[in-house]
Amino acid sequence: MSNAHNPIRSAPARGPHSARWRRAARRVLAGIAVSWLCMLQASAAPYPAHAVTLISAFPPGGIVDIIARRIAQSLSERLGQPFIVENRTGAAGSIGYAYAARANPDGYTLVLASGPTTMAPPNDSALGWNPLTSFSAIGMIGTIPQAIVASPAVPAHDLREFVPYARQQGDRINYGSPGLGTTPFFTMELLKSQQGLAMTHIAYRGQPDVMVDLMRGDLALTSVTVPLVVANVQKGKMKALAVTSRTRVQALPDVPTVYEQGMPDLGISNWFALLGPDHLPPDVVALLAKSLNDALATQQMQAGLAEIGLITQTASPAETLTFVRSDLSRWIAMMSKVSAAETTSQGKGMK
Repeated sequence: MSNAHNPIRSAPARGPHSARWRRAARRVLAGIAVSWLCMLQASAAPYPAHAVTLISAFPPGGIVDIIARRIAQSLSERLGQPFIVENRTGAAGSIGYAYAARANPDGYTLVLASGPTTMAPPNDSALGWNPLTSFSAIGMIGTIPQAIVASPAVPAHDLREFVPYARQQGDRINYGSPGLGTTPFFTMELLKSQQGLAMTHIAYRGQPDVMVDLMRGDLALTSVTVPLVVANVQKGKMKALAVTSRTRVQALPDVPTVYEQGMPDLGISNWFALLGPDHLPPDVVALLAKSLNDALATQQMQAGLAEIGLITQTASPAETLTFVRSDLSRWIAMMSKVSAAETTSQGKGMK
């Protein structure tokens, strides 16, 4: 029979090059399979499956860093993985916030946020992040109230007595702050605008210099976080006219709050919250929020934070997000409102 009509054809020859190709193909397929398996295992692993980075946007040893380390330790104990504080400092906190905002939203990079004024306004495109839209809220940690303090020479014992005195003195009343855009600066500017005062702003390089000149009588007024003034108030070196918390503080029990004195808009405290990049998975947010609130409920945590003047304050993720956005929006509006005051203050120079 002729082979010309045989429908069965012999297989093509299989040379060494064909064998190498098959081996390479098997290795590629095996690699793909392993990669998919790892991805499936990672997605199935409960959060957190490895260490979590908690960004502190300020240097070691400061209030933000101290709070971050205490929160990190407690979350590590509760969730069984290390929570490692990483200080990414500079540009008044903006470098750390920007890093956290750009991180992968998987729950492995969080940030200890401090507000209101250290979270810069969102109208600066150079920041690379927006405090109103770049973060997922996990929970509140607490607040550190301010004390509005005056020189011993000021003939007033509280804010209600200070306001008519300041009106009579006009721009001869000086107030000091650590610089434009700080919480003391905006607190004093808000007092000016709401009470129709004409106080003159003097900018300093830091809060310690402000306090020295206040006690010396070169300044009439400033606002400072409560822990920094307690000793000097008790020694009579300055007068505490009000505290900005809703209730009186234990360290200064005789000092009335701004709420008691009919000035609730001055209830400006430095607040602290745990945030993550926008679009964090809801289950990760829920787990972190519960762990954070459980930690803040312990007597040990409350006592430790009270040592640095912090009043613990818990809130759900939704409540935290609403508070942060509302408070920052308020300050952004205030920054625009006092832009003229900033220009005037810059002309006076730094002391």
